[in-house]
Amino acid sequence: MDLLSTIVQLRARQSISSFGYAGRQVQAWFLREIGHVAPALAAQLHPDPANDPSDSQIDRRPYTLSTVYKGPAVPRSLSEGDWCWVRITALTPDLSHFLHDVLLQNLLPVARIGQVEFDVIPWNPENSGDPRCGCQTYAGITRCAVESDEIRIRLKYTSPTTFKERSKNVSIEKDVPLPNPDQVFGSYVRQWCQFSAIPLPEDIGEFVDECLVVSELKNIQTERVQLSYTDPNRAVTGFTGEVTFRILGSSSKSRFGEDWADYAAVVRAMGLFSFFCGTGRRTTLGLGQTHT
Repeated sequence: MDLLSTIVQLRARQSISSFGYAGRQVQAWFLREIGHVAPALAAQLHPDPANDPSDSQIDRRPYTLSTVYKGPAVPRSLSEGDWCWVRITALTPDLSHFLHDVLLQNLLPVARIGQVEFDVIPWNPENSGDPRCGCQTYAGITRCAVESDEIRIRLKYTSPTTFKERSKNVSIEKDVPLPNPDQVFGSYVRQWCQFSAIPLPEDIGEFVDECLVVSELKNIQTERVQLSYTDPNRAVTGFTGEVTFRILGSSSKSRFGEDWADYAAVVRAMGLFSFFCGTGRRTTLGLGQTHT
């Protein structure tokens, strides 16, 4: 098992009239839980931002987290007894096994997320049939992608998804809440290269640029989320909805020739990998949750 996706069920112990997006608070809870059993690992997973204040490391940590959900939606308020959940994924064998074998079976019975305390329901390692859960290996993803000949990749973005772009003339970072194939699949390639030992073609970006297009959009909308309860400037605009990407060309109708099928398989693998790695920025704070 290289990759793990699972959920933790929670039950609110109190009511609150204003709750909202709690991605940063979920991350704080997650790291506290790890710190109880493996302090050195917690420090490794969340290095001091003073040493690297950029997004380069923030967006390449070996896990993703969701915000708190009540059913399919982020709750604006909570009542005592409400059932909620958070999703956790791990992108390395060491972290996946640590979560599965140690942490998730020894969670503290009460979780404080923001201003609310939740009862933590004993974790079910099976989560049988739950589409939010699963485990896989990098080799298994590669094998599934090679064995398929599908040229359409349908991905559903269930939390705001965005990318970072720096202005050419001014030192300002901008949100790009658009499902541009280069940025979407570029984020998967970077994560794969960071955490997988299976190499990708160096020019896979050229193939994506030339042969991958958006062919269908469903229920696409933008949403602005506040990443901080106290700082109104820490907000991000992202898109949600379903996107279908299509791989163009063939071995006989592409400059990639006989290698076209290999590149197409890599693109399919990245689509499968997105379920675990998420998409774009701030996936450790609940953004970019992706389902296949």
